[in-house]
Amino acid sequence: MKIHSPSFSGSVTQAKSAYSDLSGSFTGSFTGSFTGDINVTAATFDRLTVVQTLNLGTTTANLQSITGSVLISGSVTVDGNVNTINAGQVQVNGVNVLDSAIAFAIALG
Repeated sequence: MKIHSPSFSGSVTQAKSAYSDLSGSFTGSFTGSFTGDINVTAATFDRLTVVQTLNLGTTTANLQSITGSVLISGSVTVDGNVNTINAGQVQVNGVNVLDSAIAFAIALG
């Protein structure tokens, strides 16, 4: 199914074997999985699964804000800087990593 310039209000439910190419504006909900590219101005997810890569922003000046808490189960690899603002903390098992690093540096002279 290919729909040019759709404008939806409500919900779209599609069989797993079906194919859709949608462009335009959409208000409502998708049920099931989505494969492809999607550009979203605002969205709310009860559960969002990213299979390969989640890119937030396209340049270092294009910072993305996450409001609230993030629970990551597994490992995190960071290629670049980790910056905390407004006296934020980085904790591992409840221990402030930055304070611990400073304390060790002072102790070691």
